[in-house]
Amino acid sequence: MAPSSEAELPAAKRPRKAAEDSLGGLYDFLPPPDPERDAAAKAAADRKVRPKLPPEDKSRVVFLDIDGVLLPAGSMETIIVDGVHLPVRERMSDSDFSAAALSNLRSIIQRTGASVVLSSEWRRSEAMRNSVGVVLRGNDLPQIKDWTDVLTVRQELQRSDPAISWCERRAREITGWLKAHQEVTAWVALDDLDFNWADSHRVHGTQIMKARSVKTDPKRCLTEEDAERAVQIILRPPRLTEEQAAAATLEAVRATKEALAMNGAIRL
Repeated sequence: MAPSSEAELPAAKRPRKAAEDSLGGLYDFLPPPDPERDAAAKAAADRKVRPKLPPEDKSRVVFLDIDGVLLPAGSMETIIVDGVHLPVRERMSDSDFSAAALSNLRSIIQRTGASVVLSSEWRRSEAMRNSVGVVLRGNDLPQIKDWTDVLTVRQELQRSDPAISWCERRAREITGWLKAHQEVTAWVALDDLDFNWADSHRVHGTQIMKARSVKTDPKRCLTEEDAERAVQIILRPPRLTEEQAAAATLEAVRATKEALAMNGAIRL
């Protein structure tokens, strides 16, 4: 006659409890998943395997904008001062930045040894510059070497499209820095502004910027493709003949007029 209850079965033949089947009790001591902590741990691991940066090459410079290059557009509240969008708060944290963009900037420095000169509106105060510097150092990037002067908008452009006057001013600021540092022979400007806008209103003595710049998507920031273009500009600096410079200026005028005709105004 078969045993009438589970207790009467031999131990080897008794059905296992559901808890034993799941073995859940064995893992109760483990903490719950934490995606943010896992991401931080992965970033820390990636930093450990990064190749060491080369010595600084004082003949090479990256002119660095922040908004739209390392900091996604719209991620920080801004106010308009003298026609320029300025951040409301002067300090940022690592989490404000695009991790991929920071990595891509490091790739440029790794391959070129270039110095970093701040051309962004984040150069306007010591607190803002220090905030950027802390983030760069925290991502194994070189400290900011210098920053461009803040110039005023040309009088004849004060009533023009704000994007054009802003971009033309930045071109003159970069040109002024280069004139004071003749040792620099190779450089690139990383910016979400289209320097065609500056070249279309260029005055004598100002650098032609488009050929030496990489325009980023302000939402995606600095991509791997952008970084590759920047490296090639630094390693093989474009040398425009007079004819090429004239053609570049005509193209800048055409592109700027087209942008204005399509949109009525250029959006920053």
